[in-house]
Amino acid sequence: MKKIFISTLFLVFMFASTTFAHSSLTASNPTDGQIVESNLTEITLKFDTGIESTSLITLTTESGEEIPVDISVNNDTLKAKISTELENGTYQVNWNIIGEDGHPINGSYLFLVNKSEEAEAASQADGVSGSSFNWVMIIVGAVVIILILSMLMKQPNKRRRRY
Repeated sequence: MKKIFISTLFLVFMFASTTFAHSSLTASNPTDGQIVESNLTEITLKFDTGIESTSLITLTTESGEEIPVDISVNNDTLKAKISTELENGTYQVNWNIIGEDGHPINGSYLFLVNKSEEAEAASQADGVSGSSFNWVMIIVGAVVIILILSMLMKQPNKRRRRY
């Protein structure tokens, strides 16, 4: 039983990165909810796997007006160069990618532009958002596999009577 348990744990953690291989956003600049107090010229999104060159990013105002951007993809990074100066207000970043596993993934987040000199500094970490693995799913999967294997391997405890 001990060998099966150790083998199961080894296999779960050995193949965890391929089992949960969907691409996810690991960093962005600006970050979700960040207050930008200077002229923003570029949006950068970094993913935990490579992404296809057909990946897209759009930038819209709170009224739904799309801001033109020039998109470039470099392995795991999606960049959008902003050609116009952004006015004060809330903006939404929408991204659509195809990860190296072939699955389309999308997401969005908001940031605020406030270029007034009286604005308070935001206490945000620059460029970090999200995590590379969903460890909760890995742990739940390992527990489920262990429970199933232990149920399958459980042998009834029969005592033999000696006469």
